[in-house]
Amino acid sequence: MILNPFKYYSKKYKERNLNSKQLAKMMNRWPPSIANRIKVVNVSEDFMKAKMIITQSWLNSAFDKIMFGGTTYSGMDMYYGMALPLILSQKGIEAYVFTKEANIKYLKAVKSDLTVIFELTEENIQAYVKGISENNKHEEWLTVKGYNKEGELCAETKLLTYVRNWPRSKDNEN
Repeated sequence: MILNPFKYYSKKYKERNLNSKQLAKMMNRWPPSIANRIKVVNVSEDFMKAKMIITQSWLNSAFDKIMFGGTTYSGMDMYYGMALPLILSQKGIEAYVFTKEANIKYLKAVKSDLTVIFELTEENIQAYVKGISENNKHEEWLTVKGYNKEGELCAETKLLTYVRNWPRSKDNEN
């Protein structure tokens, strides 16, 4: 029996045995999420959509009460790297994911909580599956949008996600 929640979720994640609620709990307990006041409020059962709220506080804002750009970016970067391996494992592909490149546009100063929306399409997933089956890797640009409390678009990030076949098989893991 594992009493440490970090070890519990880490083990389940490595086994690709998490459901959407467990993924949200794991991400909410991650130290960078806590420090930046990032909370995952909703993850769809198939992991294709997620919603996060970055709560504005004195810890993540400048003296003029505008949220730091790094806080905004950290909230926009974390989901795809966690969700894509789980989605691909449902298709029988063991893969690892990281952000290779990012382009963030700060369109408006963030002076309130920021709602961040993540959406993947079946076309995105099929492109990853095809790329991995043909080349053992695939890169694709994905977009994340952040809205303030008034529903105005404040930040838009384009992330170049790099997905590659996991080099170890489960049979000969060391």
